[in-house]
Amino acid sequence: MPDAGALWYLLAPETAIANTRIPLKKQWPYFILVFAAPILAVMWWWGLFTTPGLQLTSSQPYRYAYVDYTGPYSQVGDQQHALEFQLQQQGIAPLGKITLILDDPRTTPQKAGRARIGYLIAAGDTPKSPILVDDLPARQVIQVTIKGHPLITYGKAYGTLLAYLEQHGMTLRLPTVERYDHSILTVEMPLENAP
Repeated sequence: MPDAGALWYLLAPETAIANTRIPLKKQWPYFILVFAAPILAVMWWWGLFTTPGLQLTSSQPYRYAYVDYTGPYSQVGDQQHALEFQLQQQGIAPLGKITLILDDPRTTPQKAGRARIGYLIAAGDTPKSPILVDDLPARQVIQVTIKGHPLITYGKAYGTLLAYLEQHGMTLRLPTVERYDHSILTVEMPLENAP
């Protein structure tokens, strides 16, 4: 065991060791430049500081190829990439991602969530089985738009939509339509009940 008396000089304020401090004031700019600024830049790029826009509008009519999906909504992307590959093998150019959320994730068990996972397609395209095709007519919707990374934007978009619905005494109507293209997420909730 070391002698406690031998270490007393480390605690004494008048010693040379105690007075040799690295001035932190001079290091803050380097810390901000090297660590904080890049982290903030990535967070900004991902959309952490972006505020979603909300508007009442008429949606476009959509023609889309899709597959039915049941499971956690967090795994929709994997299935969507597989569908994109199948469409390309059939010579069909996907025009943009589209997902119809059929169940409310707040009240549905995670593994039981249903969705239509698909891609917008041109009017003349007819994919082969097991890929299905449907048309979604133009309709009045509440539309939320936000730019950023999907890890952040989905929560912010639905948070904005749910806050608006609560303020206006409305409830969530399904299916919601999600489109994600060029880092822009658009969520549309129909104002009238789906047929």
